[in-house]
Amino acid sequence: MIDLRSIRRFLAGMPIALLILSVCCASFTQAGGLAKQVRQNTPDSSELTVKHGLASRYSGDKGIENDPNVIFAENFEEGSLDAVRSRWESVENIGIMSLSSDVPAGSGGKQSLLMSHIGGTSNGGHLYRRLLPGYEQLYVRFYVKFDRDCFPIHHFVHVGGYNPSTAWPQGGAGIRPAGNERFTTGVEPYGRQWRWDFYSYWMGMRSSPDNKSWGHDFINDGNLKAERDKWTCVELMMKMNEPVTEHNGQQAIWIDGKPWIRQGQTVSYLGEGFPKGKWVWDSFNPDPEGSPFEGFQWRNDENLKLNFLWLLLYITDAPAGHVSKVWFDDIVAARQYVGPTNPGL
Repeated sequence: MIDLRSIRRFLAGMPIALLILSVCCASFTQAGGLAKQVRQNTPDSSELTVKHGLASRYSGDKGIENDPNVIFAENFEEGSLDAVRSRWESVENIGIMSLSSDVPAGSGGKQSLLMSHIGGTSNGGHLYRRLLPGYEQLYVRFYVKFDRDCFPIHHFVHVGGYNPSTAWPQGGAGIRPAGNERFTTGVEPYGRQWRWDFYSYWMGMRSSPDNKSWGHDFINDGNLKAERDKWTCVELMMKMNEPVTEHNGQQAIWIDGKPWIRQGQTVSYLGEGFPKGKWVWDSFNPDPEGSPFEGFQWRNDENLKLNFLWLLLYITDAPAGHVSKVWFDDIVAARQYVGPTNPGL
């Protein structure tokens, strides 16, 4: 026989049960959304501490140029400067360049490129080429050695994009890009401070006290030394914002395969929501008590992509006759993290 009183009690309790179930589901969904947001605002740990990049598969980088993820590789083993020049679209002041037998430990080659700047004769030289058709994300790894007596460097290696692309580097110093025509980031040893940092131009940059927009720096740590008289592995990553209305572009630097960590934050990897810090004019100063970094809107036009590499030595104030030597070697531009050379498999 059916117990009508039990049925009435069951039906009366259903709204409360459904309410509890709804609250639990909403809390779960909100927690999931929060976790997703945290993941989006935190650099991927695999990106930060990559230990096995493309280079780990190739002893001394031999054969790395044939990897399907490699876009361009330059090891200066061609045998002559004319052969080197043929692989680049714009070569400035080749007279300061020579091939040298000084190479990084673990390199599979026997030559590097030496640029020897003499104060009072020029501002330096460069190698420049396009990386076509253009990319949404790039990793550029190179080895560099500064002579002990090298004079402070004004500007150094740059990666970025031009729309339309050009076979030569463009200007734009002190001018904020519009978002549809250009953006650049330099990896700089920052003058007399000899510290590694970014030097970036993009549509969201701030102004300097002189109301111009000069390249912005982001790490601001004198302990991240650009050491002289030794080979250093430097790698720059840049990632475009997508869609173009978002600020989810990123950039990162690894020195000798390691990110730079200070006060519990990875400060050499920047993206939407990380790291925390404070702006002082055009300089971002990481600080765990500051505000999350806003991210990069590199572009507002999807036709603007990463499409050039500019190997630049630019020295402006060296005394007349002062010789500054800088060696470059084992340059790789790729779609994935490259990492330091593998000395042997």
